[in-house]
Amino acid sequence: MKTRNKLPALLLALAMILGLAGTALAVENKKNFGDVSGHWAEKEIRRMLELGLMDGRSGDAFAPNASMTRAELVTALYRLAGEPDVSGVKNPFADVAEDAGCRDAVLWAAREKIVNGKTASAFAPDGSVTRQELAKILNGCAALAVKQEKLASRKDVLSAYPDAGDVSAWAKDMMNWAVASGFITGSNNRLSPKGTATRAQVAAILCRYMDDASTGDASKDNPRNQDGIKENELLVVSFGTSFNDNRAATIGAVEAAMEKAFPEYSVRRGFTADTIIEHIARRDGEIIDGVKEALDRAKANGVKNLVVQPTHLMNGWEYGDLVKELEKREADFESVKIGAPLLTTDDDFAKTARAMVDAAALAQDGKTAVCYMGHGTEAASNSVYARMQKVLRDGGHDNYFIGSVEAAPTAEDLVKLVKEGGYEKVVLRPMMIVAGDHANNDMAGEDADSWKSVFTAAGFEVQCEVRGLGELKEIQDLLTAHAKDAAALAETGIDVEPNPENDKPTAEPGKEALADGVYTITVDCKESMFKIDHCELTVKGGRMTAALTLGSASFDKMFAGSAAAAALAETGVVDGVASGGGEMMTFTLDVAALDEALAFAAHSVRKDAWYDRTLTFDSSSAAAK
Repeated sequence: MKTRNKLPALLLALAMILGLAGTALAVENKKNFGDVSGHWAEKEIRRMLELGLMDGRSGDAFAPNASMTRAELVTALYRLAGEPDVSGVKNPFADVAEDAGCRDAVLWAAREKIVNGKTASAFAPDGSVTRQELAKILNGCAALAVKQEKLASRKDVLSAYPDAGDVSAWAKDMMNWAVASGFITGSNNRLSPKGTATRAQVAAILCRYMDDASTGDASKDNPRNQDGIKENELLVVSFGTSFNDNRAATIGAVEAAMEKAFPEYSVRRGFTADTIIEHIARRDGEIIDGVKEALDRAKANGVKNLVVQPTHLMNGWEYGDLVKELEKREADFESVKIGAPLLTTDDDFAKTARAMVDAAALAQDGKTAVCYMGHGTEAASNSVYARMQKVLRDGGHDNYFIGSVEAAPTAEDLVKLVKEGGYEKVVLRPMMIVAGDHANNDMAGEDADSWKSVFTAAGFEVQCEVRGLGELKEIQDLLTAHAKDAAALAETGIDVEPNPENDKPTAEPGKEALADGVYTITVDCKESMFKIDHCELTVKGGRMTAALTLGSASFDKMFAGSAAAAALAETGVVDGVASGGGEMMTFTLDVAALDEALAFAAHSVRKDAWYDRTLTFDSSSAAAK
């Protein structure tokens, strides 16, 4: 019997291949069941069979549309957990025989309080599992894997479904968690919480769960959200990442270096990405402070001298927003200082370039090009990528190329440059502090538009090195040096460029409704990655309509309501109209009110997913055309 492995769920499942290889079960699972071919969940079912998590119902049938039984579900989860030892556990269930194939799985699930018996002495192994029961059981298994009592989402997504009221009171939190996590997606705009879960549905749900849990062990990471702060605090501010192992290897390593260099300071963490904070809390039960929460914590703990060090690559919109937030809170402390972003001075560029070259030193064979992927931004600070390219070229590193995800040069642009250089091989690395979603998916992913796929399709031999700059000691030392040189907010000498959408004038209280006409109007978006170029508001007969133009074509649809509701909507989705040579996108939206935070959703072209966007149309900025 195996002992419980504490690796992430996906790695546990992969390890199961070795544990099951050579058994009759593994041989059976490799059969090409006829009722799986062409099924909507064929890919997920075959993955379950290959990993040995699920079995066929008979020698020639998987039965994908049959109801999943309680025994089958706990067996799959037991295998996924690494088959923990249950020796010495007494079997209280009369309907689970000692030689039953599900016996150990049932005892494990009952011991860990993941699944209760139907009665004290009956487990009902052949009973079906409802979708809300599946949510509760999966929540218990996921919580156990990360050593939490339960996991929850702080966002309400259930209310977007018309049958949300059918979810039993005991299951609401777990169902909301499963839906918010993307594990249970519903069918035909309905969750059907009391309907039975099919074997195919469970296969798909377990695959989604494994993928979500595959980024490493959150317990390795110190969230640095503790109280007991000294009078001196060093707050390290990062965008953040939900990739657990890389968060510890990059952001965590930078923070640890800061702690060593600042023994008289309490080092704490603040993330700027709310979506990442929510994801980590929902999946791992780990709470990471946002910048405002971190500053509140510092004030409550009596911090007098606050030093803030961003891990930002450049003085872009995020750095500008951070400075503005600190300016608002400056009176809360006796002293507030901020360190420079990574790439600020000529010396910063030179040291970072050397670190980037040394990190890919094996590429010096005359045949290999190294392509670094940056994020890219619409802010003026995007020029750091071209500047770094020049520093590399001036240093004689002609086989190094810099591109970005959100701006130029693109992967396609780099393909042309690499071909012109006569290179045969390509090494891809992220020019980012962390190797998170962009590095793992946009750079090293298997989708057709990933950098790996683009270069492979162009005929290059491609090697992906998914390691953030924050792993490099040289980068840790450079950021630490910036923290030591931190200056008062007004004395940094660094240009501050806040996100223009977060710096709109405040509306006048009680301002009257606009008269009929057409106005230019500023629109504030709470989410900084949503870049609004301009907006025209038409007021006619009490109705307001906005022609909202984005500064890029990254989003192709919008919807008045939440992202969860947009994903289910059959009507009300607004298609964008391209303009500016395809570089901009305009949406015609109904505006319910001015000077109020309105819920909208926007559909990402790249991610094929809906995201929440909170827009406020500022009446004080309205100017008649």
